[in-house]
Amino acid sequence: MHEGHLSVPQGKGPFPGVVVLQDAFGLTAELRRVCDHLAENGYLAHAPSLYRRGRCVQQVFRGLMRDEGPVYDRIRQARDELTARPDCTGRVGVMGFCMGGRFALVAGGRGVFDAASVNYGVLRGIEEFEDLLDAPCPVVASFGGKDKLVPLPDVERYREALERKGAPVDLKVYPEVSHSFFQNYTGVRGAYMKVSGMTHDPEASADGWSRILAFFGEHLAPAAS
Repeated sequence: MHEGHLSVPQGKGPFPGVVVLQDAFGLTAELRRVCDHLAENGYLAHAPSLYRRGRCVQQVFRGLMRDEGPVYDRIRQARDELTARPDCTGRVGVMGFCMGGRFALVAGGRGVFDAASVNYGVLRGIEEFEDLLDAPCPVVASFGGKDKLVPLPDVERYREALERKGAPVDLKVYPEVSHSFFQNYTGVRGAYMKVSGMTHDPEASADGWSRILAFFGEHLAPAAS
């Protein structure tokens, strides 16, 4: 594996995989906890370090706004690293939060992954979602009704585009929560999130995880022989 964090389930496997994509804070302890939670539920979880040596932060954000560039090569590479493992079934999903949610949306629309979990992905600047959904995989998505960064009309346009493309979709808006409601940051990051009006919501987070794991369980299970 290249730079990043890998969580491996107990047992011999093989296991389906999930590429976990960071928010703007990078490869944090919170993201590692996400990987560990996926592993506890039977998934090989790999969070690639998108800010790794040789790739500057500016380049990653350029990829975020243009929906193309080396960051997507790194995401594809992370998938390939999982499928090359003998303990992987070969079926791999992608999950992202905020910035990573946008990356998951785009990567999940290119026929590369078997399922995508898009969590309050930044949707700004997308005029036609169909342009990013050439071959969309099944999508489970979660957004906050009080999210100041992701307008609800854009969320509905995303849902409608997936439905028009015929992709299985479970998209839910939690009316009373803000951006980043899955993340439970502490310390300086936690203080920043609180001041910015982005707070962890245990109830919505638990419901979101329940939906994600059920959706992944359906769409990342090995194909019937």
